[in-house]
Amino acid sequence: MTNPAAARRAYAAGHFELAIDGGTASAFVKSVEGGFVKTSVVTEAIGPENLQIKHATSIEVEPISTEIGLSGCRDVMLWIQDSWKKRASRRSGVIAHADFDHQIQFGHAFSDALILETAFPALDASSNTPGYLKLKFLPERVETKRAGGGRLAGVQDPRQKLWIPAAFRLIVDGHDLSGVSKIDGFAIKQGVKPMYIGRERLPELVPTKIEFPDLAVTMALQYAEEIHAWYTAAVVQGVAGIAERSGAIEFLSPSRGEVIFRINLFEVGIKTFQIVKSEAKSDKIKQCRFELFVGRMELDQISTAM
Repeated sequence: MTNPAAARRAYAAGHFELAIDGGTASAFVKSVEGGFVKTSVVTEAIGPENLQIKHATSIEVEPISTEIGLSGCRDVMLWIQDSWKKRASRRSGVIAHADFDHQIQFGHAFSDALILETAFPALDASSNTPGYLKLKFLPERVETKRAGGGRLAGVQDPRQKLWIPAAFRLIVDGHDLSGVSKIDGFAIKQGVKPMYIGRERLPELVPTKIEFPDLAVTMALQYAEEIHAWYTAAVVQGVAGIAERSGAIEFLSPSRGEVIFRINLFEVGIKTFQIVKSEAKSDKIKQCRFELFVGRMELDQISTAM
């Protein structure tokens, strides 16, 4: 008699694909984690002998964390756009897990998900690595099951090479920032509150506040005269009426000739300014570092290449 367990073979995590709202476009996924139902456990003491018993109480879905490439991610970017504008856009979809032969082995469906966090990698002019967007979202419902057959539609795409963290441009009205060499990684976070209603075992998700981060920027000190003057006037001297500006972070193609997508910045002000630590007799370029606070961000100009 054939052993069914012996007929099955383990497989390596070769490829993933994320599709949203039944769309044909699928995002290239570098990694995926989480998204399963878990239960909370309560421990209670009983009796004079200090015995303890444990029992399960409420259940909830864990967030799904993914790293997504540029290829095929237009639907994801539109979802992020809505989230940042406080439209509370809920999306459903499926993450397909496939082996190295692109054969789908496992399906992870989710429904009514809200974005929790959108994290961008450090933008560094000296970097030669491809760019990936980290997206964490929380669904209200999930369903996981083995998939029999089927093949991923589009896991290989040369458009993924369009986004490299070295190709970027920071713009702030009234300031020359052509000397900026690095922006530290940053994340936009959306608060979500679970609401248990009636006899439903899983909670309904309610969006709360959205948090836009500060930007930590590095540039050559030689080109920082305007930024230092802004810092001196706005922070040190407290001159009214010059604190806040508008601007943008533009993500460029490798040739720097095309804007792939842009993050528009509003209510931008300077927070700190300092000279980066350096050693005597060092041949490194003298750099400064400053932080900008941002009141609001909007994702804009999504390239048709996505």
